[in-house]
Amino acid sequence: MNSPQHYDPRMGDEEILEESEHGHPPRPQKHVRIPTNVGHDADASPDELSAEKGRSHQMNKPPEPWSTRLAKLLPFNLGWIPANFTWSKLKPVIRCATVCFVSAILMVIPQVYVPMGQGSFLLLISSFLDPPSEPFLAVLERELIFLTFVITAWAWCCLGIFLAHLARTHIDYNAPIDAVQAGQFVEAGPTIILAVFVFLGSAFFLYLKGRLGPGPYLIASIFGCICIDITMTTAALYPFPNYLIGQVIAIPLALHCGLCIFFSAVVFPCTITAQYTHTLFSVLCPLSDFLVQHRKVLQLDPSSEEFKTTVKNIVGLLNSSEGGLGQAAANVRLLKQDVVFGRFSPTKIGEFQPIIRRLVTRANGMDIFFTLIEPTREKFPMTPIPSRLATPRTGTPSSTRPQTPVTPSTPIPGSPPNGLCEDPEQTARRRRNLQKRALEHSHMHKSFSRKLHLRLREHHEEHQHHQVHFSLLSLAHALSPLARVSTAASGETAVGVFESQRYMAIEATRLTQPDEMDVTADFVRLLHESCDELLETTQSTLTGVKAWFAEVRRGSFEGRAKIEKARAERLADLEATNHALKESLQRFRKQKRHRVLDPYRSAFDPKHVRSLSGIHEAPPHRYLFHCYMYQYHLMRFASILTEVLDTIIKLERENRKARLWLPMIPIRKMLEWSPWNPSEDMDKMDDEDPDIIQGIQPEWNDDLGATRRRDPDALPPTNAFQHLMHWLYENVTALGRGNALFALKAGLLTVILCIPSFLKGSAAFAYRERFVWGIFMGQLTLARFRGDTTFGLVARIISTFMGGLVGAAMWYISTGSGHGNPYGLAAVVGVCAPFFFFGRLYWPVPPMTNIIFFVTAALVLGFSWQNTHTTLPFRFMGWQLAWRRFVLVVAGVTAAFVFSFLPPSTTLRKYQRKTMSTTVSELGSVYCSIVSFANTREHQEVARGEIMQSLVAIRLKLKRSLVLRTNIVYEVCLMTTRDAIKLTAHQFSLRGRWPSHRYQKILDLQLQIAYLLSHLMSVVEHLEPAWSRAFLRRTRFLDADFQGDVLAVISMVSTALRTGNPLPQITPCPLLDRFMIHTHGLNVIRQEADDDYGLPRTMTIDTLENEQYLCFSVGVTIAFGIVLRLDKLMVATKELVGEQYHIHGIGVPELRSSPVATRPSKDV
Repeated sequence: MNSPQHYDPRMGDEEILEESEHGHPPRPQKHVRIPTNVGHDADASPDELSAEKGRSHQMNKPPEPWSTRLAKLLPFNLGWIPANFTWSKLKPVIRCATVCFVSAILMVIPQVYVPMGQGSFLLLISSFLDPPSEPFLAVLERELIFLTFVITAWAWCCLGIFLAHLARTHIDYNAPIDAVQAGQFVEAGPTIILAVFVFLGSAFFLYLKGRLGPGPYLIASIFGCICIDITMTTAALYPFPNYLIGQVIAIPLALHCGLCIFFSAVVFPCTITAQYTHTLFSVLCPLSDFLVQHRKVLQLDPSSEEFKTTVKNIVGLLNSSEGGLGQAAANVRLLKQDVVFGRFSPTKIGEFQPIIRRLVTRANGMDIFFTLIEPTREKFPMTPIPSRLATPRTGTPSSTRPQTPVTPSTPIPGSPPNGLCEDPEQTARRRRNLQKRALEHSHMHKSFSRKLHLRLREHHEEHQHHQVHFSLLSLAHALSPLARVSTAASGETAVGVFESQRYMAIEATRLTQPDEMDVTADFVRLLHESCDELLETTQSTLTGVKAWFAEVRRGSFEGRAKIEKARAERLADLEATNHALKESLQRFRKQKRHRVLDPYRSAFDPKHVRSLSGIHEAPPHRYLFHCYMYQYHLMRFASILTEVLDTIIKLERENRKARLWLPMIPIRKMLEWSPWNPSEDMDKMDDEDPDIIQGIQPEWNDDLGATRRRDPDALPPTNAFQHLMHWLYENVTALGRGNALFALKAGLLTVILCIPSFLKGSAAFAYRERFVWGIFMGQLTLARFRGDTTFGLVARIISTFMGGLVGAAMWYISTGSGHGNPYGLAAVVGVCAPFFFFGRLYWPVPPMTNIIFFVTAALVLGFSWQNTHTTLPFRFMGWQLAWRRFVLVVAGVTAAFVFSFLPPSTTLRKYQRKTMSTTVSELGSVYCSIVSFANTREHQEVARGEIMQSLVAIRLKLKRSLVLRTNIVYEVCLMTTRDAIKLTAHQFSLRGRWPSHRYQKILDLQLQIAYLLSHLMSVVEHLEPAWSRAFLRRTRFLDADFQGDVLAVISMVSTALRTGNPLPQITPCPLLDRFMIHTHGLNVIRQEADDDYGLPRTMTIDTLENEQYLCFSVGVTIAFGIVLRLDKLMVATKELVGEQYHIHGIGVPELRSSPVATRPSKDV
């Protein structure tokens, strides 16, 4: 009969006594699970792995309802339709459809379309390309910039036409229009001047497009290029300066801007404040179900499948809530400019944004609990994925017979197997640790004395270490360069062997326990008993907060007395809810949360006999720390919710009457924009600067740390002349970087595409066949990254073809066999516009595909009408027009695709790596700032708000990179309700398929680190100075040697991702090995520590109940998670870039059958 194991709660998980064979049975032997499929194809797609899992559970799946089976037969996923079919989301659809319908009516009225000339169809096109779906202020800002850019482009064209006119030899103001359109007056000199202006103008607007990124300047820069293309190619035909050509573009677009501004103020007008409160409501909605699911999951058995499924649902709800934070951050920018009539100031409403952001972050902290416990605990990858860059091969060749793989059922001998030699350094270090522990134990309290078992424990643990050690040596030999992976599917070699074998040792000796699942189940039950009341109260409180945000901007036409009575009742309900939540939170802090300490009371109080499942010894300290992790974030969640309620109650009391709130900033600052500002549409765009994180201002880099990059080639300027030359050098070299180089390249492509319109022999044909469509499609398809241009090629061709079919169908329905019926066209647009704009705004496809599809349909319809009512030489309608449009688009985007391969060229793959390199570097800066904040609590040299906003900006940047990932691996998903059939076409490459899952792994790890840093900042804020110093001491965050390793890992990963260079095979990782070098257990201060900061050295139950100890233990757990994920990030980066600098005999076993020749002693 086995007796339970004895455990000292003040010590770590290693401090487990093994009872001797003299009367006491030994502890069950721990075995290391050695993977037997070392040579498997690790590059198998996640879909294949999930499919294999699905087959194993296929027999247990419940029968599907008939509606689900019917939905699977549909070729598309239509789940986005009911998800967006709400009244709040239908309002902008109706507004945009109204603008489109009015544009169509104006387009068919002779008194309107005659003054607009050949550009009347632009009214219909611009309604789809620039829909007024945002609040009034955002629409006003965008349309003013839109109109300014179009007029600027027209003015630039007028200057070019004037200078070209000075170079013209033949001037004829009375030239017949037929001769002009035939290209009879094209001259070389004026054409060259126009080409120069086309180059400079296009480069300027495309530079702004790339420099400013997603935002109000994006659509404006596009139409600026269109204005230059049409005006300049047409001006080359005239033998006189025709300055009114740009009027054909400017007047329709100005009319469109006026329609957007008018109808955004008339049809379901929306303010920035209203949209902002609705966004916060959308953030809070999933959190209510999130808390309900938390109450449910804590009642389940952790080993059940329902537990895992519920955890996945909880994660999904939290992701839905986080999705609205980016939109809320973008809305805050315009809140100060909003004009509203109401009780509450827009700036006061904007104060909720950082509070709600903290609320969502604390919810994420509650979810971390499930990554710490079995069976949902995140483990280190024991079988690393191979990498293409192999380490140098030494020793015996790959034909050497490999060792027999060791399985859990294989007995592990106590001596080195098959000639594997023991690592003497590791064994000596182990002996030193055992001697030190013996010395430590001799000074402990008598009730926890282990002198009787010390020698037996030393012998047994050292024997067990030999078993684990030789098991790891067998694994290392199987994964070493001497045993290469030779599969038909992959020629890669294993990476991360050095890190994996050490993590296996940690897993076997410190992170496993025979009865782990039983203890975990008991602690989950205790956690439910302690937290259920607070979870229930918090959930009901959150429901009331949601209701307030839903009604805060809602007006009423009832009498004043009824309104005041309703407000008084609502205020009373809010105060009662707030009081109930604070009482529940107080009970939790003083009593309820101590329920999880019951298993430890018997170790500190001999009279207390209550224990878990008959186990009379306290469990390891990590179980308590995990529960404290959940309790801390639940307390913070409830506390932040009380802050929200306090702010709401304060607003309700102070603002009794409604008034007009005017902008709070000067007019001159209203149109200010920088690429660091978050945009309302940044989640829908896919062309961002990888070196910029929106939301982190550049000057924060100086505030977050005292470090700054130096110029390796020159010292800082010291006089006026050096400052001038430095400025000149920076501006000249900037022309060869990023956006400027892309703009010059795009301008050159534009001129090349304009050549047929500038040559006398082909000008007439180019004008007649509308070559200008191919010009600006190719011009705008060219992106900074070849993968993005490849995506543009595919997306524009497919969406142009499908949009042409839809536009032709609409034209034939509206006109029949005639030549255009104004009533039929207006009726068709009126019927189709609501459906089209519902798809235009909410169809979950890449934005380029969405825009071009609807713009092409509008162009075919509008240009077909124009061709029947003007004297254009281009007299095609319906399908004939759609086909020619398709041919021109294919020609333009193909030219851009071919041109993108010319230097300078880059790839979207490199963009992804540069983005992740930037975010890793910023995470390192924020990490240093948090440690500095904890170390300088009395001085507050680091700004807390900048740290928190930087972490949010990093997370949003990482999530937006998923949009770009779809441009690298195009997935045409035939979605059903549960599964997706993915027809994958890869980015154009002759080297092999893109390892998307490896990039995804790095991205996920960075997101986890960003959240953990947010949680660490929260803990540091709530630690008192003494506890903060003890926390930094225990986690080694002030240990220069350890911090040097941490920062070296961050720097190495960032540099490797940016350059693509392989990492050294031996790195400071695993950091966790050195992080856990000292065993503290439940203790705050080690016994041999010099300074205890006034904190207790000997643990008592009162210390465990102290809330500062709770924060301390949560900080330790978070620090553990950060270090663990840094190790994972290093291995994931190695999987991507490979390894180099192999040293034989370090970290892997050495075969005696193939000894490495030693050098003479004089070389040592």
